[in-house]
This record gives sequence, C-alpha cells and structure tokens, in this order.
Amino acid sequence: MVIFGSRLYGKVDAIPGLGYVATKFGHINFVPLIPLEGWLVIAEEGNGWRGQAIGMSGKSVLVAWARLLFIVVGLGSLFFGFIAFSNHEDDAIPMGLLGLACIGGLITSYKWKWVTHASPERAMEIAREAGISEEGLRQLHGLYSAPEPAAAAAPAQPWTPPES
Repeated sequence: MVIFGSRLYGKVDAIPGLGYVATKFGHINFVPLIPLEGWLVIAEEGNGWRGQAIGMSGKSVLVAWARLLFIVVGLGSLFFGFIAFSNHEDDAIPMGLLGLACIGGLITSYKWKWVTHASPERAMEIAREAGISEEGLRQLHGLYSAPEPAAAAAPAQPWTPPES
C-alpha cells in the first residue's frame, strides 16, 4: 500500500508564546520529497495544524531532509554493519560508527538550540511575515530583550573573627 499526501516536516525556529516554523512537504509513505510551502504553526490539532502560511524556510527544508538522511543512512549502516560483523568482515566497525554518528546527528537536530529555537532577529522576521500586530511585535521584543542589569553590589567588607 502506498500512502501519499502532504504533511509538515522540518520543525525549527520555535518562538516562545507564538509557535514554530515547519515546511509542508508532499510525501510518499511519509518520506518528505517536495517542499510545498512554509508555515508558522500556532497549534497542532489531531492530524492537522493551525497557523499562518509564510515564506519557505531553507533551514526547515534542509533539517527535514537531513533528519531523513540520518534515519536512512543510520539504519542502513547499522544493518549492514551487523551483517559484516556476523561474517567477521573488516567493514563492521566503520559501518557501526557511521550508524552511531547518524543517531547522534538525529538527536542533535532535535536538541541543538540553533536548530530548534529562533534567534531574536529571526523571531521578529517570522512574526512580521506572519502579520503579527505591532503590539504583538512589542511583546515579542520584550520577551527576547535582555533583562535590566542588577544594581552593583557593595564591595565586601573585611571580616575579622571575634576574639574569644
């Protein structure tokens, strides 16, 4: 059975209190093939989502394809590495290491803040593109702006132990 349609892949640039960027792909058997449009996703509901169509994010497209590549190459190299290991071939260790590197790359793509969260500049750009109001932009800017520095503490006074 062949499953085809469109679906969101490449979740990147999360913006606290607003949403995240993803790309709607045409897929066959859940393999993202053709990027169709970019989205600022506000909420996910069952099998659908609510949000605003925005320009295509190259970062989102590349992350979706990189995650697919990590899965395919990682599973393939682990599979062939096990076969090579059972046949006592020299290829087993490099194949296993490639598989582990792909697993590490996949995990990193979901945990590395540069991928998963939007920078302040990118967050403002996404919000403007999505048509967020000026009040919303001000709130977003306040969320990302650095807190006011605390007042400088007085220097420590020398301490002398009490005489006994």
